[in-house]
Amino acid sequence: MFLMLASSAAALAVATPIHSTEIAHASNAYTASYKTQSTVRFHEVEARFANRASVPVCRWQADMAVNRDVVAQGRPVAAFAKPIHRFAPISGSHAGGCSAARGLIAAEIARHDSARSAAAVSVARQDRAVLVNELDGIHALSVKGAVTGG
Repeated sequence: MFLMLASSAAALAVATPIHSTEIAHASNAYTASYKTQSTVRFHEVEARFANRASVPVCRWQADMAVNRDVVAQGRPVAAFAKPIHRFAPISGSHAGGCSAARGLIAAEIARHDSARSAAAVSVARQDRAVLVNELDGIHALSVKGAVTGG
């Protein structure tokens, strides 16, 4: 029989952008910046046996995403801010409580995030074309006479 002791999540975001690009579109200047964000979920379980002492186990899962933020004329444009890529999650478990294992888990996640940083930058660079297409779509909707109903 297992007893759940604690479950929590923490988000770890990189404070500095991993990539940034300027886009001039329809007489507006847009700045897109990209950051990575890791979210970690902890789940502590404890095995209960009638003839043995219980031993807690910390199970965890980490997800890493590349997020896009867009600014135009010094203001954020919420319509274009979104996660553009999610990497496959990583997970593991450690004997003992989650509080004691957080340092080990954080180091393991940092190694994986570091290994994926080049891929994250590549994804961010490739998003420029996608963002331009999104800007084209919004601009086409806002130009008078561009859309006719019927």
